[in-house]
Amino acid sequence: MRKIQWLLAGLCIVLLCPISAHTQETIDSTSTKKGIWETNAGFGLDFAQLLQINPKQGAGLNRLGFGSAITINSRYKSNPLSWETTFSWQFGLQQLGAGVLATGSDQKIPFQKALDELRLNSQFGNKTAKSSKWFYSADFSFLSQLAPTYAHPQYSGNFLSNFEYNEVSGNILSKLLSPATITMALGMDYKPNDRWSLFYSPLGAKFLIVADDQIARRGIHGNPVNGEKDSNGDYPEFKNIDRQLGTLLRIKHLSKFWEKKAYYKSNLLLYSNYLNNPQNIDIDWANEFGVNIFKGLNLNLNLNVFYDDDVKVQITDRDFPNGVSGLGKRVSVTQQLLLKYVVSI
Repeated sequence: MRKIQWLLAGLCIVLLCPISAHTQETIDSTSTKKGIWETNAGFGLDFAQLLQINPKQGAGLNRLGFGSAITINSRYKSNPLSWETTFSWQFGLQQLGAGVLATGSDQKIPFQKALDELRLNSQFGNKTAKSSKWFYSADFSFLSQLAPTYAHPQYSGNFLSNFEYNEVSGNILSKLLSPATITMALGMDYKPNDRWSLFYSPLGAKFLIVADDQIARRGIHGNPVNGEKDSNGDYPEFKNIDRQLGTLLRIKHLSKFWEKKAYYKSNLLLYSNYLNNPQNIDIDWANEFGVNIFKGLNLNLNLNVFYDDDVKVQITDRDFPNGVSGLGKRVSVTQQLLLKYVVSI
């Protein structure tokens, strides 16, 4: 699958060009001939720590957790052209407790992955007329993870450490491009003002990719599999890519409040697969609410909502160990609160 990995890496580099290429244009940002670049970047952190040495009866476990969020937004305006690219990565890890994983094990409790979402969205448009609010547009989005994730045979969790126990597929659960979701579409974009964008494509392509064969044979990320599972839980037949064709609607919104000291940003993607259960709509909805504490420093709340009719997620159930009762089709909700520093480039 190396060809797939190189192809996807090339696409990401091309689509990130507007983020880096603005440097030369910034000098002439007021020029209507060359257009105007608007670019900002933000980096946020959250931290939680608790140490217990010889804890009293009734006390809890040691806790150490880190979280981060990186966002880069770049927008180019030059009538009749418009090009907007957003890159973000949310990541979190934690260590709960101390000692070894299980009785008889010499493996210390490692860090677990709590959050890992890598996103890229790029949208290019050309006005139907110079005074029009309608654009002929092309839309591209990419969703994956960055850090690899491993399972343990006895201890439930998503670990950054490797434990070898499965001779065929090992214990790896996910990594970059495994899984990954790519959507590409051509359509019309309506922008009544700077706050709203409504893009619709009657014919868009979606690719669900699991580039790593070890992960693909597990059949846990929605890629096509066939046959009966073996003793390791792996399928004998599998495909690395699920190709879909359907209709796509993307709605973007940005509002500013309290004399621009607070903002709400939303990016909603709805997709219906013509080829399989078109009545079940896939959802990818990223929300960000920020309040400025003082210049450049914000308190941010990120809330992501995800549903894919072909992807099984971990089912939250408080009556099961670690609050997970297996895999199934459910709406996945991720929330992150952090301090974020934002700077205009």
